[in-house]
Amino acid sequence: MPTLPLAPLTLALLLALPMAVRADSGVGVDSVRANKLDPSAGVAGAPADARGTSWLRPGQSRSPSGNLYECPLLPPSLQQAGEWEYDGHVQVGYLSAFGDDDNALWNRYVAWDSGLVLGLLEIALRRPADGSYADVRASRISSDDAFFDAAFGRAGSYKVQAFLRELPNVVSSNTRSIWNGVGSNELTLLPGLTPGGSSSADVAAVASGLPNRRLSVVRSKTGLGVDAYLDSRWSVYGHVSEEQRRGARPFGGAFFYNFLFPGNAGALETLKPVNDSTINLDAGLRFAGARWRMDFAYTGSFYRDSDRSFRFESPFALTPTRPGARSAPIYQGQFALEPDNDYHNLRGSLTRRLPWNGELSLTASAGRMSQDDELIAPIDCQGTFGVDTAGTGVSGPNNPFLYNCADWNTPAALSRRSADLRIDTALFDGRFSVQPSSAWLLRGGLKFEREDYRNTYLAYNPLTGDYGYIAENGAMASILPGVVGTWNPLTSPSAITRVRSLPLDEQTATANAGADWRLAARTTLGLTVQREQQEQSNRERRRVDRDSVRLSFVDRSLDWLTVRANYSWIEQGGSRYESNPYEFLYSSSLPGFVPPAGGVPAFTVDALRKYDLSDRREHKFDLKTTLALGAQTSLSAGLRGDWNDYGAEIGRQAYDRNGIDLQWEWQPSAATRGSIYYGFERARLRIANVADVAFGPDGSLGGPDYPTQARWWAYDKQRSRSAGASLDHDFGPLRLDANWNLTDTRGLTSYRFNAPDALAYFADGLDGAREGAFPLMRYRVDSLTVGLSFPLSSRFSLRVFDNFERGRIQDWHYLGLEQARVIDHRVYSDGGPQSYTSNLIGLLLDIRL
Repeated sequence: MPTLPLAPLTLALLLALPMAVRADSGVGVDSVRANKLDPSAGVAGAPADARGTSWLRPGQSRSPSGNLYECPLLPPSLQQAGEWEYDGHVQVGYLSAFGDDDNALWNRYVAWDSGLVLGLLEIALRRPADGSYADVRASRISSDDAFFDAAFGRAGSYKVQAFLRELPNVVSSNTRSIWNGVGSNELTLLPGLTPGGSSSADVAAVASGLPNRRLSVVRSKTGLGVDAYLDSRWSVYGHVSEEQRRGARPFGGAFFYNFLFPGNAGALETLKPVNDSTINLDAGLRFAGARWRMDFAYTGSFYRDSDRSFRFESPFALTPTRPGARSAPIYQGQFALEPDNDYHNLRGSLTRRLPWNGELSLTASAGRMSQDDELIAPIDCQGTFGVDTAGTGVSGPNNPFLYNCADWNTPAALSRRSADLRIDTALFDGRFSVQPSSAWLLRGGLKFEREDYRNTYLAYNPLTGDYGYIAENGAMASILPGVVGTWNPLTSPSAITRVRSLPLDEQTATANAGADWRLAARTTLGLTVQREQQEQSNRERRRVDRDSVRLSFVDRSLDWLTVRANYSWIEQGGSRYESNPYEFLYSSSLPGFVPPAGGVPAFTVDALRKYDLSDRREHKFDLKTTLALGAQTSLSAGLRGDWNDYGAEIGRQAYDRNGIDLQWEWQPSAATRGSIYYGFERARLRIANVADVAFGPDGSLGGPDYPTQARWWAYDKQRSRSAGASLDHDFGPLRLDANWNLTDTRGLTSYRFNAPDALAYFADGLDGAREGAFPLMRYRVDSLTVGLSFPLSSRFSLRVFDNFERGRIQDWHYLGLEQARVIDHRVYSDGGPQSYTSNLIGLLLDIRL
C-alpha cells in the first residue's frame, strides 16, 4: 500500500471540506498536543478565575472522593471584529541549554537546542450569532520538535480538526559506529577495516578514535478528523492519521556464539535503520435516542516499511573447529525488517434502557490482521558457505560440509514467496445493570473473544529438499562442520531444527456478576465474582481457568473523610501441564526423521512452569483515604499491595509489590495553589531454574540431563521513590511558578546456585562463593523548574525560567564500555545511559494579538 502524503494534504483538505455537515467531538484524532516546554498544553501558565468553581458560593468545590477541584481558568477577554470575537497570543523567545546538554536521557522526547523558539501560538475565534468557532495552537522548539493544531466548526453542528506533530526520541548520545551508512539498510565497514579480515585490535583502534554521535528516531505525525451531527439523534465521524518514523537504533548482529569460541565468530551491536510509517483510520455512525443507543464503527491500521531487510559487514573471519579445514569467507549478515501488515475491525454496539433504572449493552466485532509481505531469501552470500575439508573450495560428495550459496540466496529457495499469514478475531460482549431499589445495584456480563491463526508457514527449500533455515546467515555452518540449521531426510535424517511457524489460536470466555449494597446513605459495599476460561492451541496448557472475587467498600459518612478500599482474590489453574507441546514445529515430527543415537533431547525440564500458565494465587489490596482539612486543604493517602504465589519448582515462584502514596493539596485562593506528593513502591521477584548438563531424552528434574547440582535461584528487588512539590502564586504584578520532581529507582539482583554446572559459561575451575549479587542498579533524576512572569504593558508580558535537571545512573551492564567498545570479538556501538547535569534557561515574550 503506498504511503499517503498526509502532511501536505492536511491543510488543503481543511479548506476543501464542505461546511454543511454537523458534528460532535466525542472521538478525537489524537491526544492533546504539547511538549516539554509546555507539558500542560497551556493550562499551567493561564491565570485562574477568582470566582472559583461555583458562582453560588465562594471557595473551591470537591469531587465525590473529597479531592479539591482545580480552579477553572480565567476565560479570555474576547475582542470584537465584525461578527466575530477573537483572542490570541504568541510566545517567542530564546533558550540556552548548557551542561551535559547532549545527554540522551536529558533529550529524551525533546530537542533542547539553544536558539530562538516559538514557545506557543494560540488564536481563538468565536461568532456568537451561530456558534461558529476556530482555534489554532502551535509551538516549535526545533525542526524535530514542533506541533500545529487547528480546529473549526459550529457548536452542536460539526467540527473539523487537523494537526501536525514532530517528536524526537533520542535513544543514544554516545554511539560509536564502525560502519558507514547509519540509517540506511546497508552498513559497510569504515576505511581501515576489512570485511572478514580484521583483528580485534584493528576494530578496537578504529572504534576508540571515533567521536560520540547522537542516535535518534523522529516521529512525524499528521492527522485530519471530522465529527458531524446529521440531526438531533444521528452523528458520524471519520479520522485519519499517518505517523512516519525516521532514524536508527542499536540492534543485534551475531555471527554465532563468541562466548563458546573465544577469538572466533563475533557478537556485533549493529545499528538498525528505522524508515517506516503507519496509517490509522476510524469512522463511525452513532444514534442516541431516549431508550436506544447504537454505534457502528470501522478501525483500520496499515503499517509499511520502506526496506524489507538490512545488511551489515562483519570485520572478523570465521575459523572452523576441525583442524586443517577452512571456513568459507562469510562476513555478510542480514536481518529481515518488520513486515508490512494490515488491520481491519468492524464493530457494532447496541444499548437499551431497562426498567429499574437499568441498562443492557451488547457489542460485537470482527477483525482481521494480515501480513503478506514478500519474503527475503534464506541467505545472503555468494559462492559457498560452510567448512571446506577437502581444500578445493568446491562443494560436492568429497566436500560434504561445503554448500552452494546459489541454492539458498534466491527466493526460489522458499516454500512460498510471501508470508500469506493472517489472524481473524471475533468478540462479543454483553453487560447489564439494574437497580431494583435505592439500596441495591445488580450487574453482570458475558464476554467471548477468539483469535484464529491462518496459513502456517513450513520452511522448505524445493531446490535442495531441506527443511528449516540457514542459521546465522551461514556463519554457524562455517564454524561447526555440518551444523547448518536444516534437516534433510537423505543427508541429515537425525538433525533437529525448527521447520514451522507457531499458530496460537485462542478463545476466552468470561462471565461476571456483582452487586453493590448501600449500607447507609453514604456507605456502599460491593461484591463481584468472575470466571474466565481461556482455551488455546499449541501451549503447555490447553485450558486455563481464572476465578476471582472482588470486595469493595466506600464510606463518606463523615464530611471530612472519604475511605475507599478494595480486595481481590484470584486463583488460576487449568488442564494438565505438558512440558513440550511444540514437537510438531520441529523436524522430529516429519516423515523420514531418524532419532539420533542418544534419543531426541528433552525440549526442557518437565518441572518448568511458564508464569502466564502456572497455578497461581494472587491477593490484591488497596486503600485510599482523603481528608478535607478545612475548606482550602486536602490530604490523600493510599496503601496498596499485590502478592502472587506461582507454586512452581522451576520458573517464576513469586512476585510481590506494595507501596504507599501521600499527597497534600492547598488552594487558599485563585491566586495561590500548592501541592506536595510522595510515593514509595517495593517489588520482589523470585525465579528458580536448572541448567541442562547433557542433551539427552530425560527431562525430569534431578535426572542425568537436569541434575539438582545444576539448579540456581535469582532474587530481584526493586525499590522506587517519587516525590514532587509545586507552588503557583500571583503576587500581583509578579507571578511565581515552581516545580520540583524526583524519581529514584534502585534494583538489586542476587543469586545462588548449587554447583558450577548451573552456570552457562566460565564455570571451569570456579572455587568462589556460590551466592552473591550483581552491582546495584540505580536511576535517579532530580528536576527543578522556577519561573517568574510579569507584565510589561497591557499587551506584553515576560516569563523567565530556569529548568535544572540532574541524573545519576548506575547500570552494571555497561561498565567499561566508555573505555573499550571491543572485547575479544564482541563489538558494542552504544555506551549505555550516562549520568548528567543539565540546565535550560529560557526567556519568553508573550504578545497579545
